[in-house]
Amino acid sequence: MSFKSILTVASGAPEDADVFRAAAKFAQRHGAHVRVMPAFPDPAADLVYYGLTLQSSSVIPEQIAESERAAQQRIQALADEIIAAEGLKSIATPGAASMTVEQRALQPAVALAPAAVLADLVLFGASVAASAGLGGLFAETLLATRAPCFLVKQGAFDNGAVAVAWDGSAQAARAARAALPLLQAASRVVILRNVDDQTPESEAGGDPARLGAYLALHGVAKVETRTLHGGHVAQSLLDAARKESCELLVAGAYGRPRLFEMVLGGTTRALVHAADGPNLLLAH
Repeated sequence: MSFKSILTVASGAPEDADVFRAAAKFAQRHGAHVRVMPAFPDPAADLVYYGLTLQSSSVIPEQIAESERAAQQRIQALADEIIAAEGLKSIATPGAASMTVEQRALQPAVALAPAAVLADLVLFGASVAASAGLGGLFAETLLATRAPCFLVKQGAFDNGAVAVAWDGSAQAARAARAALPLLQAASRVVILRNVDDQTPESEAGGDPARLGAYLALHGVAKVETRTLHGGHVAQSLLDAARKESCELLVAGAYGRPRLFEMVLGGTTRALVHAADGPNLLLAH
C-alpha cells in the first residue's frame, strides 16, 4: 500500500514550511502527487469582524486584493523552494513525486471537501488544527469527509517508531488502516490500550491481539503492546508515545459533526492541542 494523492492545507503561517516538507517526503517515498490548497484567513472577513465595510474607503478593496496576492505568492514561493530542494516535479505526473499549488478558493472549506474525499492523506499544521480561525476547517475535513488527517507537529515521519491507540472502535480501525503505509515503513509499532477506558465496544473488540494479527497480514512485523491505565486517556497515550520515542501517534477521532466549533471529543481535542506531542494521524 502507498499514498498517491496527498492534500496539503496551507495557512500562510510559518509552519507551512514544515508541512510542505513532510508532504514532499511522503511524495518521494510513494511517488505521490501533492496538491497544496491555500486556506489563509480572508482579509475581507477580518474587516467585517472589526466593524469596517468595503464602502468605508475606496482603498480597502485594493488592499485586500494585494494582501491576498502576497499571501498566495508566499505560498507558491515556499512550494517552489521545496520542490527544487526535494527534487519534485512541478506538474502532476503519474508515478512521480510532484507538488502543485492551487489558487485560494473564495470558500476554502467548500473547495477542500470534494478534494479530501479522494485524498489518501490530508496534511495540516498543528496550530491550524488547534486554532479558532481554521480549526473548523480541520474538524470538518476530519469528521464530515472522514479523510485521514496528518497533523505535523514534529516534522516529517522518518520511519521511526509509531504508536497506535487501540480501543476496538470503528474510528480506531479506520485510523490504523489509513496509516498502513506508515506502519509498514516504521522501525516498530507499539499498540497502546488504556484498560481503564472501557465501553461495550472496546470490551467486545478491543483485544490488541486482533489488531496485531491484522497488521501482520499486511507485513507489519515488529509490533509490541503496552497496557495503559488512568482516567485521562489522552495524557496516558501521549506519555506512552513519548516514553516509546514514537514519531507518530495514530488514533481514532471522536466528535459531534453538527457542532464544528466544539467538534472534537475530549480525548481527541487533548491530542490535537498537546503542544509537545508527536505527529498525529487521525481518522473518524
